[in-house]
Amino acid sequence: MEPLICPQCGGQITDYSPGQAFATCGYCGTRFLIENQIPQAPAYAYDPQTEPPRQLSEISPQAIAGIVTVGTFALLLIAVFSGLRKHDEGSPTFGSYNVNKATSTPKATTAPDPNLLSFGGKGTGNGLFQDANSIAVDKLGRIYVSDDSLRVQQFDDKGQYLKTIQVPSKGANYNKARTIDKIAVDADNKLYVAVGGVVLVYGEQSTEPIRTLQVAPDYIQDFALRSDGGLLMISDNDKIETLLFVNKAGKITKRIEGFHTDAADAAVSPKETALAAIRLAVDGAGNIFSVYAFGDLGNYSLDYNREDLVILRYSPEGKFVNKFAQSMLSCGIAVDIKAGFMCQMVPAWRSIARTANVCPVSTDWKTSVLLRLIKITTHTSFRKMP
Repeated sequence: MEPLICPQCGGQITDYSPGQAFATCGYCGTRFLIENQIPQAPAYAYDPQTEPPRQLSEISPQAIAGIVTVGTFALLLIAVFSGLRKHDEGSPTFGSYNVNKATSTPKATTAPDPNLLSFGGKGTGNGLFQDANSIAVDKLGRIYVSDDSLRVQQFDDKGQYLKTIQVPSKGANYNKARTIDKIAVDADNKLYVAVGGVVLVYGEQSTEPIRTLQVAPDYIQDFALRSDGGLLMISDNDKIETLLFVNKAGKITKRIEGFHTDAADAAVSPKETALAAIRLAVDGAGNIFSVYAFGDLGNYSLDYNREDLVILRYSPEGKFVNKFAQSMLSCGIAVDIKAGFMCQMVPAWRSIARTANVCPVSTDWKTSVLLRLIKITTHTSFRKMP
């Protein structure tokens, strides 16, 4: 088939069917009538051997006038189109086929939001955070978030602000605390706050500590609540760490010196940095887990073997059981207390620790879903662990 000529841009069009009434230009998108452009069969059978071609003098004046009119109109269209192209830099270049075909813009798709809940913002007012650093959830679903203004804020399970507990920067057993190390809530809704090397205990309705747990001069750097109402604590004196067993009355009943260092037998230097990074968790059966959480530290320099950085498991009495799962660059560890099994250790990256990492972790007593605080900008978000 002979190509058609688009009356709008002059482009050649071959994509059409015989008998088709309209065609669409693939270059400028113009839809036009093609009936008169399709070559028509002559009304009579022309035999060049028997019938000589007709001379121009034989063509009627009316036909000649029609040809002249159509030709003039075509020239005018070409002139107008050429003028328009000079003012339109984005239009096709006739003859070179450098054509910008109209394409539909893909619609933006919104990725599913993996967060169960997100709330907060930057600041020191109610419901706002100044570098949130620890999180806890009580058995009623209420959420507790601490930040570097030494506040613990309480929210309902929808993220609505309820109250603030202002933690003192100094007390009888510590001085000039600048941040909260960890918070947790027990089955009786008592709030535990690790700050300045001690653990402060708040009653459900109290704004002042009802008890202080301390092992001065050693520094308590982490703790984990037990299902029997007691807790475990890790203290260190820059030389060795000690695992402390504390009963429900707050009395220390047992000490295991070097419990993690000896079991890990890791080539880590300097030792003081390694001691400060030990974190622990306890499951519902009382089994103990510990890890080097270097992702939870500030700036540091460290020599280590990656193979030595693993999760350690102990019996409820503190006896070493086994090692499993590499924990390189972890920033915390948590266990689903209600279900009584080990949940995923939370990873972090040193380059973004304490700015946009995934520290720390907490277990929801009400739903037994492991949650993690994701510090992106200043919002607090909860996400189900995979």
